[in-house]
Amino acid sequence: MPLRSLISFFLFFDFSAGSNLGQKVTQVQPTASTQEGEEVTLDCSYETSQNLYHLFWYKQLLSGEMIFLIRQISSSTRTEKNSRYSVVFQKSTKSIRLVISASQLEDSVKYFCVLWEHTHSV
Repeated sequence: MPLRSLISFFLFFDFSAGSNLGQKVTQVQPTASTQEGEEVTLDCSYETSQNLYHLFWYKQLLSGEMIFLIRQISSSTRTEKNSRYSVVFQKSTKSIRLVISASQLEDSVKYFCVLWEHTHSV
C-alpha cells in the first residue's frame, strides 16, 4: 500500500484594497492540512453593512501569482462550484467556506478570502 503525501494548506486572509471602512474579513483557522486526495475546508467570516457584495477565493502560487478560484454573490442562493472548488455560503452568519475536493500536492499554497462591496455614488 503506497504512502500518501501529507499536504499543508497555508491560509492567508485579506480584504480588497480601497474598500469601505468597517469592512472586515477574518480567518477562522490559520492553517489546515490533509492527506493527498482528501477533501479540505477553509473557513472565512466577514463583516459588512452592505446588502450586495461579492466574496472571492484566490490562491497564491509560490511564484507570487494570484489565481482566481471561485466567486459568490451575496444575492445568490445557488451553491457555487468551479472544478474541484466549491463554497458553503451562509449570509445569515456572514461566513463562507472554501471546499477543495480531491486535494493535490500543488494545492499546498496560501489562500485569500476577499470581500468586495458594491458602493453607490450619487
